[in-house]
Amino acid sequence: MKSLRNRMLVIAAFAFAFVCASAIPVSAQVAYQGSFTLAHQVQWQNATLPAGDYTFEMQSVAKPRIILRGPNGPQIITAMVADEKPSERSMLLVQQRNGKSVVSDLYLAKIGLCLRYYVPKSREDAKLAQAPAATERILVSVNAK
Repeated sequence: MKSLRNRMLVIAAFAFAFVCASAIPVSAQVAYQGSFTLAHQVQWQNATLPAGDYTFEMQSVAKPRIILRGPNGPQIITAMVADEKPSERSMLLVQQRNGKSVVSDLYLAKIGLCLRYYVPKSREDAKLAQAPAATERILVSVNAK
């Protein structure tokens, strides 16, 4: 009896190993993709983006990371925080900091998500907090699948 059970376990193990070894990798599904155009240079996390046309895709809603493609080639940009926040339109929010344009948020209306990015602070921020904030909204076009 033990011999028969051991043979069955060995056959099952080989069958499982064969199935795992011969499995074809599935290509990653894209959770969200879109495009936008920058009219001027923008800082986004550690990337400096020149003016131009850009496309992006996000592989998973659980991981707030996008793959951005533009004039400088592909770049991966990871959000600090991903909030569920409904928005009527998909857009980039760009703030003016120390004479630079910096991406602070990416709203993805179709999936109700807001990705927040690091915006460098300066000593002038306390003074600027009292003045109206200069924020630019760049519309994002969604590529429907």
